[in-house]
Amino acid sequence: MTGLLAGIAVTAVPLVLLVSVFAQVRHPRMLAAALRAHRTLPPALTGPVAAAAIAVEALAGAGGALALLFRLDGPVRAASGAAAVLLASYALYATYVSRTRRGVPCGCAGGDAPMTGWVAGRAAALSALALFGAAHGPPTGRTAYELTVAAAAGLAFGVLLWTLPNAMIEERRPAG
Repeated sequence: MTGLLAGIAVTAVPLVLLVSVFAQVRHPRMLAAALRAHRTLPPALTGPVAAAAIAVEALAGAGGALALLFRLDGPVRAASGAAAVLLASYALYATYVSRTRRGVPCGCAGGDAPMTGWVAGRAAALSALALFGAAHGPPTGRTAYELTVAAAAGLAFGVLLWTLPNAMIEERRPAG
């Protein structure tokens, strides 16, 4: 069971980070605008902080994916550890913002979803997965079938976590 969960972790986390980077590149000003709306940083720092966050996501995501592709245990663990720290930071930040600033955009992955507890929950779940990946590394000594199942489960888990905050948005329609 540990091998399956490790396979899910080292697949899902880089996938989510790389999809996020791709979306941020498509909408380059979205994260900085969201950070301005959060009012947690001086406006002059929102652009550089957004760029740094995207760069760290890119490094951890690409590093984890490439290391997994080449079956490099140490680099997979290092990328997973970096992702765990980044995602734990996101979870703490999202928790703070969602409790103190209602209705502000998340800025996650270039989207316009609101910052909610679901965003913080997703980041926390991904951080826990990344921590598991850092502790156990990619599964080894498995059959091709077992590795395929772990990769497929990781892809599915990544997609589910990716869509969670948007799926939990409640739209309120005016009465009448």
